[in-house]
Amino acid sequence: MKRPLRSTLQFLASLVVGLGGVAAVLYFVGWREILGEMRALGALGMLSVLGLVALPMLAWILCWSVILYAQGIQIPLFRRIGAQLSGYSMTYLTPTMYFGGEPIRAFLVVDKERAPMTRVFATIIVERFLGGLSMVGFILIGSFYAIVSPDLPASEKRLLIAGLAFVTFWIFVGFINFVGNLKWVSRIVRFLGRLMLRWQDPLQRAADKISETEDEVGIAFTRHWRATLVVLALQGVATLCAFMRPEVFFRFSAGHGFTFSQLSLLFTLNVLLSFFLWITPGGLGTSEAGLIGIFHLVAPQASSGAVVAYSLVYKFAEWLLVIAGVLYMLQRGMGFLGRRRAEPH
Repeated sequence: MKRPLRSTLQFLASLVVGLGGVAAVLYFVGWREILGEMRALGALGMLSVLGLVALPMLAWILCWSVILYAQGIQIPLFRRIGAQLSGYSMTYLTPTMYFGGEPIRAFLVVDKERAPMTRVFATIIVERFLGGLSMVGFILIGSFYAIVSPDLPASEKRLLIAGLAFVTFWIFVGFINFVGNLKWVSRIVRFLGRLMLRWQDPLQRAADKISETEDEVGIAFTRHWRATLVVLALQGVATLCAFMRPEVFFRFSAGHGFTFSQLSLLFTLNVLLSFFLWITPGGLGTSEAGLIGIFHLVAPQASSGAVVAYSLVYKFAEWLLVIAGVLYMLQRGMGFLGRRRAEPH
């Protein structure tokens, strides 16, 4: 079976599984209760939800723009916005919540004269890495409250510590690699090329490109450190919006909020849930079921219907961005094909 067809079938299968999961959750929780919780949110509450989804996207666009400017790369604003939305869409639809759309974003803005691929990809790596660093900072706060909380069973605490250690370790490794420009990734690829003689030439060429990208990333962290600090602050704003999601929804829909420790725990456990259970497009089905368990553990005052409504309302807002990104990709793709047909042969 050809790879594009296999990928399409895999995506459709995961979509069917996700929709089936949502249907099961709606059936067992009660769709009338869920709709009632959504209506209770009100117009002002819905606008607040949309704002909490749109503001991080704006922050990410500004983050990337700051890094591009620091690197001397000039890309039209509309193309930057379209590429950011497209990358977000691909990440959202693939089986990982935090990575996946970066190559699409790079390809949509690359220009051999003004924006070489290695430099553009380096700016994306820096932006995503700083986003991960900001997220780990909030996770550390949540993990502290989780570890000292008497309400969290010891088994869940061990699982939380293991997940936190896994995420923090790779962020720390990436930080050391980028700041010191140690080129561990390109070295690993070169080593694999020496082991697999059949693929030696392609792997060596790939290692050369990766090495160029690592150089650009190292420059961003050393020579452009002021821009890096600005981006880290903007990433903090985006992460804060995700942190405040439960407070905003339940404040408008149910009239009650959460303590800081509860918000910290909800954020941390939700991040870990997204890392390991984002196996369907948009986390359909899996995230709703997982969130019911998380809220029952951390904030039992929230009913299952309210939790599912919370998840679906934010997914609705996120899907608006996803659709915009997909439409931009389609528009760019059709424009590219039109130019190719117009070229003389």
